[in-house]
Formats: sequence, structure tokens, C-alpha cells
Amino acid sequence: MTNDLHTPVMLEEVTTYLAPAAGKRYIDATLGYAGHTLALLSAGAEVVGIDRDADMLEIATARIADAGFAGVFTPVRGAFSEVLAGDRLGSDYDGVLFDLGVSSYQLDTPERGFSFRTDAPLDMRMDTSLVVTAKDLVNGLGRKELYELFQTLGEDAHAKRIADAICRERRIRPILTTTDLARLVERVAPRTGRIHPATKIFQALRMAVNSERDELKAALPSALSRLAVKGTLAVVSFHSLEDEIVKHFLTEKNEMGICEIVTPSPLTPSTDEISDNKRSRSAKLRVGRKLA
Repeated sequence: MTNDLHTPVMLEEVTTYLAPAAGKRYIDATLGYAGHTLALLSAGAEVVGIDRDADMLEIATARIADAGFAGVFTPVRGAFSEVLAGDRLGSDYDGVLFDLGVSSYQLDTPERGFSFRTDAPLDMRMDTSLVVTAKDLVNGLGRKELYELFQTLGEDAHAKRIADAICRERRIRPILTTTDLARLVERVAPRTGRIHPATKIFQALRMAVNSERDELKAALPSALSRLAVKGTLAVVSFHSLEDEIVKHFLTEKNEMGICEIVTPSPLTPSTDEISDNKRSRSAKLRVGRKLA
């Protein structure tokens, strides 16, 4: 099986719509392991890569340098909403790309606490300078807040049952690790298929810790403003709420005559890609093109 760490999601579709070439300039707002960025650089383009995870930024920058593209790549650390709204980037870019969600590196680094595959502290911060961790939310939020979090961000049918179980458990002992939480969820919402019952709960906590929906809402207008006329905005999302935010934004800007909707319906990965890279299975790609 292909190593997910080296497999950028929907790479062929993303590069087709961004159409990289010599002399073009792009922003990769979610650099990650630089899979998409390397494809853009290989086509002769220049890229600014943004990531708020210092470890990830260092790894990606080294990978790009090893490939011989250091001179046409600019790494920028920070939350993409802040960087895109700031004064470091300039304008008239040919494309801006968002590949949302958690990176393979973060999932596969146990001490970051994103995954229940290994026992680790409940952390889930993409930027380790953030104060609040997943452990803080699990042990600090009230029953109703936990229920709403799991129902809204996790879209989990067992949200109430899981919230109740967490509240009972932490009266006895705090829930401190990924294994603690995963086992608790599995006790009250037993596995019925191949997907672990804690998957959506971990997703919800990660999105809350990193304010992912708010980040996206704040970043999209700034991203569009960075584009040249005819520049392309491409967003790969992995959650229905994120996809809805992108859809609403593109629709609104289309009605205002600012942005053309290139993909009336979101594109999804091919069967072959999903087979090679299971993490791509929920991906959706939406593309817009700046008109004015």
C-alpha cells in the first residue's frame, strides 16, 4: 500500500485546476508534508507555504530543499487566517490552495495525541503554543457542551451517550490519554463496522482545539483578495461543515460577480485513490476563479 505520508490528496485534480507553470506564483495555505507544493514547484512555479506547526514546517522545508527548490519556495509559520490577512505575502497570486484537516505527520506522531492508534496524552494542538488541549476540553466542558461538540463537529449519532459516559468517568478519574478516551467510547458505542467508534469524537475535538471552522471562515476572503484576476482558489475539505462553508463562500462571491464557480458540485477522489490512500475517502474539492 502507498505510504499515506507521501500521498497528497487529489493531487492530479488539484494540479489540473491550479495549472502550475514557470513564472506562476501560488500560496499553499496548508503546507503539511509539501506534497502539493512539490508538484507546483516541479512545474516551474514559485510557492509560499504556510503552516502553524513548527515541526511540520521544518520537515517540509527540508524536503523541498532536498528536492532542489529552496530558491523558489518561501516558508511562513502561522495560522493561515492570520498570515493571509497580514502584510507579509503581497498579492496577484495565480492560485491559493487549502488542504484542510490534520496532516499525516501529525496523525503518525504519537506524542501529538491526534490518533488513538497509540497511547499518548490527549493533545491535538496543531500549534503547540496554543493553551487549550483536547484533554482540557474532555475534562472541562459540561455535559451539554460536550454533547453539542460531538453532535455538531463529530456528527456522531451516539453524541449524548458518549458525553454522559465522559462525565461519569471523570468523576472517578480524569481522562488523560488517547487510549483512555478511545476505550471509553468503544464501551458505550461498540464498533459496528471497520471504522473505530471514536473516530468522529477525535475529529470533533481536533476541530475544536484548533478552531478549524473559524479559521476557514476568516481565511477565505483574505485568500481571494490575494489572487490576481483569473487566479484560482482550490479547497480540499474532509468534513461536511467545512465543505458547506466553502460552498456558501463561493456562492456568495459568485452572486456578487467576484468569483466564478468552476466546480458546481464538489469533486471526490477516484476509487483507485481511496484504495491506495484511505485518508482520502471523505475528501471534497471545490474550485473558484477570481473575476474581479
